[in-house]
Amino acid sequence: MFNPFEELQKHLSIVDILDNIDAGIVIYDARGNFVFMNTMMVNWRNIPRDEYLKMNVHDFTNVLDVCVFDLVLQNKKRVSRLQNYRDYQNVSSEIRLRMVTGTPIFDDSGNIRYVVMLMQDIQDFEHQYHTLLKSHAILNNGLSGGRESKTGMVAKSKEILRLLSVTDNISVLDSTVLLYGESGCGKEVFAHYIHEHSNRKDAPMITVNCAAFPKDLIEAELFGYEKGSFTGANKEGKKGLAEAANHGTLFLDEINSLPLSVQGKVLRMIEEKRIRPIGSVQSKQVDFRLLAATNRDLRKMVELGTFREDLYYRLNVIPLMIPPLRNHRDDIIPLCLHFLYHFCQKYNLRKSFSKKVLNELYQYNWPGNIRELKNFVERIVVMTPSSTKEILEIPHGLLGDVFSSLPSSDSNHEPMTPPPVTMPTYFPRKLGRQEILDALSICGGNREKSAAYLGISRRQLQYKIKLYHLSNRCVYNE
Repeated sequence: MFNPFEELQKHLSIVDILDNIDAGIVIYDARGNFVFMNTMMVNWRNIPRDEYLKMNVHDFTNVLDVCVFDLVLQNKKRVSRLQNYRDYQNVSSEIRLRMVTGTPIFDDSGNIRYVVMLMQDIQDFEHQYHTLLKSHAILNNGLSGGRESKTGMVAKSKEILRLLSVTDNISVLDSTVLLYGESGCGKEVFAHYIHEHSNRKDAPMITVNCAAFPKDLIEAELFGYEKGSFTGANKEGKKGLAEAANHGTLFLDEINSLPLSVQGKVLRMIEEKRIRPIGSVQSKQVDFRLLAATNRDLRKMVELGTFREDLYYRLNVIPLMIPPLRNHRDDIIPLCLHFLYHFCQKYNLRKSFSKKVLNELYQYNWPGNIRELKNFVERIVVMTPSSTKEILEIPHGLLGDVFSSLPSSDSNHEPMTPPPVTMPTYFPRKLGRQEILDALSICGGNREKSAAYLGISRRQLQYKIKLYHLSNRCVYNE
C-alpha cells in the first residue's frame, strides 16, 4: 500500500524540513547543550553551526530575561513565554521581544531526553501579519468591486508629486496617454498607476513590449492568428494581446520600436477599435484604453520618416513626461530605503545605509535611472556579508565610478551640493501604527533615522511608540 509519508522521506530529511521553516528551531539535550539548530537560528545570531554545537543554552542567559529551557525542566511539560533578548554579540543593543515555546521529549523512563525550542520574533510576526492584512483587504476589495487597490508610489520630490496630481486627474478618463521618458525612469509604473486608478481597474492590463518581438512576429502577437495561418503557428490558433485587453487597458511599451509595416494596422485598431487576426476574413470588436510609452522623441522620428505622423497624433492625446531620476533627486534616498527594505525582506536580512553611503548615492547621476538604482541596492544587499548590519561604504567597483556621471564644470548644469541627509518621508497622511512599524523596519530600528524618515521629531516618534505600545518590540539598534 502506498504510504505518502514514506515517499516523502525518500526525498526530504527532517533537517531539510526544519531548515525551511520561517522560525528559529533549536534542540537541546537534557543538560542544555545544543544538538541541532535550523538555518533561521544560524542567521538570527550569525553563529556557525559547528560553534553552536560547542555551546550550552546557559551561555546566552546574560542576553535573556527568562530561560525557557529551565522552565521546561522544572515543569516537565510544554512552556510558552514572551522573552526579552539582546544581540548575543552586542549586549548593549536594544531589547527585542520574541515568543518562545519549549517542548520536552521523554525517554522510556519518563526522563527528559531533549527539549525542542520554537522561537518567533514578535516584530517580524507583526510585520508579516499586517502585510497579510493589507493583501487580504486588497484582494477582498478587488473581488467586491469596492475601493481600488493602489500601486505603491515612492514620491518625495515636488516634480513627481506634481506629476502624480496630474495622473490622478487623467486616470479616471478613457483618453489615450503617451508616456515619455528615458529607459528605466518608471514609465511602466506610471502606466500601472493609471490603470489601477481607472474605471477599468477590475479588468486586465496587458503590456506589450514592442521591442521584445521580432518584426515578423509582433503582428501575430498583437492581433492573434487563425489556425494554419503560417508555418510554425499554433494548430489551434492564438488570441492576440489586444483582444486579451478587452474591457481593460492595453499598454504598448517602447512603441517607438514598432515596425512601419505594423504601424498602419495599429492606427486602424485605435481608430476603429477592431482587429483582424492573421488568416481571418472577419474582424473583431475590442474595447480597451490605450496607454503607450516611448524613450525616443516621436516627433523627430516622424520627421525622419521612421514613424507615421497620423499614428503619432493618435497617440499624443495626453502626453506625460516622466523625468529622469537625476532631475528629481529628492526621491533618491526614499527609493534607496524602499528597495533596501524590499530586498532585506526578500532575503531575510537586516541592513541599513550609513549617511556617507546615502550622500554618495544622492550625488550619483543614475544614468540608468530607477532601474539602475534598484539593481544597485539588490547587488549591495546580497554582496555584503549577512552579518553586516550597517553598510558603511560602497565597495569599490560596485557602482562604478560614483562621480563619473556628474555634470562637468563646463556644462550648463549648476554644481550640485547635496542637502543634509535626513530620511525623507512619503507618508503625507496621519501616521498610524503600521506607518511607524514600517519606518522602524526600513531604518533598521534606529529611532533618530526613523523620526527623520517620517518627517517628525524624535520626541514625537517616542510618543507614537508609546501610544501604539511598540516599546522594546520594533527596534533593531540605536
